[in-house]
Amino acid sequence: MMLKGNDHKKKGKKTTITFSSVLEVLIRLVFFLIYPALFATAFTGIKMIVKQLAAVSSIPWNPFVETLVILLVFTIVFGRFFCGFACAFGTYGDFIYFLSTWIRKKMKKRPLHVFDKVSGFMQYLKYVVLGAVLVLCVKGEDSLINLYSPFTTFSRLHTLKLPMNRAGAGIFFAITLGMALESRFFCRFLCPMGAVFSLMPVLPFSVIKRDRENCIKNCKACRMACPASLDIPSTEEGDNILSGECFGCGKCIRRCPRQNIGSTSGKTGWPVLLLFKAALLFAAFWFIG
Repeated sequence: MMLKGNDHKKKGKKTTITFSSVLEVLIRLVFFLIYPALFATAFTGIKMIVKQLAAVSSIPWNPFVETLVILLVFTIVFGRFFCGFACAFGTYGDFIYFLSTWIRKKMKKRPLHVFDKVSGFMQYLKYVVLGAVLVLCVKGEDSLINLYSPFTTFSRLHTLKLPMNRAGAGIFFAITLGMALESRFFCRFLCPMGAVFSLMPVLPFSVIKRDRENCIKNCKACRMACPASLDIPSTEEGDNILSGECFGCGKCIRRCPRQNIGSTSGKTGWPVLLLFKAALLFAAFWFIG
């Protein structure tokens, strides 16, 4: 399905809005409005488990742990769909980068990729953040996490309330600046929950891969479209286990000029698979909520 209009034409160029792009926006909007706290809830589950293990106590089954388990299982089965479409903070970051890129285009300047050359190194910072948080939990100082967490500020702004803590607000706005400079800045470099998800194995049928032999020589369309600047692996070369850094956003699938990239769905089945994943995840939280 393709929506076209004369108002999308400019200087001989034509902008199109596809069914997939509209569907993606709607899915993000639904999760952003209805389930904005899934990230914080799941991460609270991790902190709770670590504290209980450190105290040699039993792990309670509560909404925090339940949310964590659902997201981990969902990630193993379908890849990082939550990061790509259902995380409210990730959606916020994508909007900030989209806005920044749109402004630069209006100014006839190229999008910024400030951290692109050091992204391979910086992606390990999120494991440092995760480790620091877990150490604070073990020491019983997890109150500091809530004090300085950017999610506390984000949660208040999401409910149209002013931030209470200046330090936390400062960290939040510094991260927002990073989001404007680099695609998926927080998700790639600083997100502790992203560090957990990136360590999860993904079942083969959900791995995005390509037939490298069918690629156009020196084509970099998929890498340029990827918000994490990943090289899409090839089954033929044996590197079909895609990096945990993949958000499963499907941008590489849609950008490939030869429709050479996909999971089991391929390009034509991508909207159906996307809707299925979204409905399944939404139903899971609706059922327990």
